[in-house]
Amino acid sequence: MPDAPRSPPSRTVQPARRSHAERSQATRQDLIAATIQVVAEHGLENASAFAIAKAAGVTQGALQHHFGTKKALILRAATELVHSDDHNGNMAVWPSPALPLRARAEAAITAAWQLTYGRPSYVTMWSIFMACRTDAELLQHLAVERENLRLRMAGGFLRAFPELAGRPEQESFANLVFSALRGMGVQEMFQPPPSLCAGQRAVLVDLLVLRCEQAQAQAARSGAHVPASTTAPVRRSRRSPVA
Repeated sequence: MPDAPRSPPSRTVQPARRSHAERSQATRQDLIAATIQVVAEHGLENASAFAIAKAAGVTQGALQHHFGTKKALILRAATELVHSDDHNGNMAVWPSPALPLRARAEAAITAAWQLTYGRPSYVTMWSIFMACRTDAELLQHLAVERENLRLRMAGGFLRAFPELAGRPEQESFANLVFSALRGMGVQEMFQPPPSLCAGQRAVLVDLLVLRCEQAQAQAARSGAHVPASTTAPVRRSRRSPVA
């Protein structure tokens, strides 16, 4: 019986080799991620260059090559943490101002929670911020970065809710919304009942809708322009129970 034809030997496809720039960037990101991990687990004072390099799987020489000093690496890691709160410039969070008011408010709060404040890594981020409070230079660096982020976030929020435009307290209200979400995010470290945070977010949506409705009514009484997207009557939703 003739032998069956043999299949040609399969060729192993070799992965494309990364360029020097790609390998260098990957090592830098590994060091940044390792710094965040080590500071979160052991505190800033115990985050030695050796421990960070070991967690990243590189030598201390590689750390010095890419960042110069441990302090420079920690500053970069702190900056990465701040901007992880930004979610691509925060524009992905904010819905179109053309949406009806309640739908817009629900979309904004839900997206902000899912993309930033409700992530498991959010508590880790704040534990690192707290660990950095003993270092004056790091604290000042974080303060500047977070202030820049605050201004960008407030700008995106107010573009999504033009009803608040021209109100003297508009920026303070935007900051209040972010502070509430931030508190809910930190609250997650205690693993509260899911209904607690859901109820708080529902109340926050109601507060945002009420604030915009009040601004809209005041603008109508004074003869100012009222955004067309919110002229339809707004139906209030039932709030989730707060545990």
